[in-house]
Amino acid sequence: MIKDSFNAIGDAARGLFRNWGGLALINALYLALLVSVYLFFSTGVANAWHLTLSAATALAAPLLFFVLQAAVANFAQGDAGFQPLARRTLRDFLKVVLLSLPVIALALGVVWLLYKLPGWLPKVVDDAPHLFTRAPLDMRPEPLYWQNALVSTLWLLLLGIFLPLMAAHLWLSAARDGLAATLKRIHRVIARAFAPRSLLIYVVGLFVFGLMPYFVLFTRTSVSNGWVELLLFALRLALAFILTLWGWTITLGALARATPTPDEIVSMPVPAESAAATDVTANDEEARGEAAA
Repeated sequence: MIKDSFNAIGDAARGLFRNWGGLALINALYLALLVSVYLFFSTGVANAWHLTLSAATALAAPLLFFVLQAAVANFAQGDAGFQPLARRTLRDFLKVVLLSLPVIALALGVVWLLYKLPGWLPKVVDDAPHLFTRAPLDMRPEPLYWQNALVSTLWLLLLGIFLPLMAAHLWLSAARDGLAATLKRIHRVIARAFAPRSLLIYVVGLFVFGLMPYFVLFTRTSVSNGWVELLLFALRLALAFILTLWGWTITLGALARATPTPDEIVSMPVPAESAAATDVTANDEEARGEAAA
């Protein structure tokens, strides 16, 4: 399983650089998404023009997000060039939106429960004696309580792994099999999302597109020259851009390669034991039928 998972990741990474036209499209969509988000937060509401721009970017940002996911899901299916990928993206955009609505509703419910959960857990009681001593130079670390660890773990597992992984499989299935087939076999799609191979691929991808960009952006480097600091900041932004987008694209490509299609599931060879058991059952039914006759 581990070998097949890493082979799928390597194949997806090689496929990323074989399709420069499709890569250019998803890069342009991601850049447009970042620009719209930046304009939304940086634009004030001083006049009517600012208010109109804020409303436009607030509408454009989620639309561009779903367009980008449709493009990445289709990019993961094969080596489609710029124009074929653009056509498939527009074709599957509404499918991605419709399949994302239940996931968004589930995410909102999870967020509400996680905010309410600390109030339902036992209160943290500090039994340590309170001694009045001279404060040290270094601040002592805060104690770790199981209530805080439980809530933080649930935030990571539910909103960082389970729900994004389920949404990714739904988007891949919509791009590959269509909306009707995905809804018909949605229980199988969700079950495949939490298979061990799928979880391993996603966790490896999460390290690339989630954790590494965080450390790249927020790791400080002491530089005395202002121009060098500006250059390092630009390089960090570019590296975070590449790691986030390309890491997510490679992850979906590996998930698409590791997930069998419905035709492949039907055409899988039956094990010898199952085939022998089927033959014995068929012979018993024929014998019963002859005896009854």
